[in-house]
Amino acid sequence: MDESSHKMAVPNGWEVKAPSQEFLGLEKNVRDKIDGYLAEHPVKLGAIAKRLGVKVLLSTLPRGTSGKIGQENGDFVIRVNRHEAKHRQRFTLAHELAHFMLHRDLVVAKGGLSENVLLRSGQPVNIEYEANRLASDLVIPSTQLAAVTAQYSGPMTNEIIEDLARKFGVSTAAMEIKLQMT
Repeated sequence: MDESSHKMAVPNGWEVKAPSQEFLGLEKNVRDKIDGYLAEHPVKLGAIAKRLGVKVLLSTLPRGTSGKIGQENGDFVIRVNRHEAKHRQRFTLAHELAHFMLHRDLVVAKGGLSENVLLRSGQPVNIEYEANRLASDLVIPSTQLAAVTAQYSGPMTNEIIEDLARKFGVSTAAMEIKLQMT
């Protein structure tokens, strides 16, 4: 069964995507390290990285490359393209953190993974989908979104979606996906 299709009902009748199977399947020690950060929004992704022992650097990367993760001097390092929009940088950081949490062995074996906006990382598609689903759960935790959306009433409007996206530090497209709009 595809966990990503499960929805959480909100008192106003809106629907929020339930946490992904990737999020629900994280090891307990990892969940223990990050759960506290997921209780507020926007989620402090840099603090999560630091807690996990991952260094994050804003870098000038080749055109079309949003971010990459690898090891440098034995430490895990995520580089995020400094020339992209802030909400894109946040999702990229979450995506690379997801690779760290889900695919650390692959990162080590391949000598790193690079996120290219057009070609993705060249990794098997399922690896990228897994990282994207977990990244979505990191930048927009379902329980937080359900709590915040419960404060609104009436129909879902573009203004509300934009307001929610601003609160969580994400694009309106990412918010629409999490709200099951697409």
